[in-house]
Amino acid sequence: MRRTAWKWGLATALFALAAHAAPPAPKPAPAPKLITIGPAITQTVFALGAGDRVVGVDDSSAALPEASKVRTVGYQRALSAEGVLSLGAGLLLGSAEAGPPPVLEQLTQAGMKVETFANEPTVEGARARIQGIAERLGTLEQGKALVAKLDADLKKAADRATQVKGTKPPRILAIYARGAGTMMVAGSGTVADTLIRLTGGMNAADSLPGYKPLGAEAVVAAAPEFVLLPASSVPSVGGAEGLAKLPGLSQVKGWKLVTVEDVDFMGLGPNLGQAVARVQDALAPASAPAKGGGK
Repeated sequence: MRRTAWKWGLATALFALAAHAAPPAPKPAPAPKLITIGPAITQTVFALGAGDRVVGVDDSSAALPEASKVRTVGYQRALSAEGVLSLGAGLLLGSAEAGPPPVLEQLTQAGMKVETFANEPTVEGARARIQGIAERLGTLEQGKALVAKLDADLKKAADRATQVKGTKPPRILAIYARGAGTMMVAGSGTVADTLIRLTGGMNAADSLPGYKPLGAEAVVAAAPEFVLLPASSVPSVGGAEGLAKLPGLSQVKGWKLVTVEDVDFMGLGPNLGQAVARVQDALAPASAPAKGGGK
């Protein structure tokens, strides 16, 4: 009887202990689905390993290979609250151009978290965007690694530019084109201006602030050796042959066409260093080889 009572008492004690034990930890809530607005923002989110959470992107982001199968929600400056909310995302990450503001306010009132990032056209701004997005996504280590890779790529580009220091920098005219009827020159303070300077080249339109309409007199005065365009714009202007027929460019002889991906022309994303290297290849593939490469 004593042995049976002892066993019963032990069982009762263990049951009471289990009853007062901490309940199992709740499963973490699933990470919210994402809408990304702006190619550089979208590219960064995918580079941080959160691409599987993206359910919607703006039209420009859809041109990125990694986002080509994601549903689009329209032009980044003309979003529709209904279209965005229909995808069931809990978080929108966008560039400062995302809007219009009343739509962003509607999204917030509907319970969606909205966060935008400045599109400052500087390397420091690119680093800050990567770090800010990584913090928002909870991918801090991936963010540090991405910034480190960006810095390493830019260091290689800077070393390559130094190799030809002392020679006359190539004059590059950057044009944003959507057909012959919509052509703008990228002057100082633009993404294209930063890209050009990182290559070691000179922006032939650096006397103009921001984006200005393409004018024949200004082009002739700029005397470009290279014309830089977003890759998707080339067919709409008829390629180099079509550009050569435009007023101004038809009067400047010997220039060559150089292209970059649209995302690199309009925003400084995590692949900025690689974009700089590609432009350097086009500017001087023989005289300024990448460090450790070329002949």
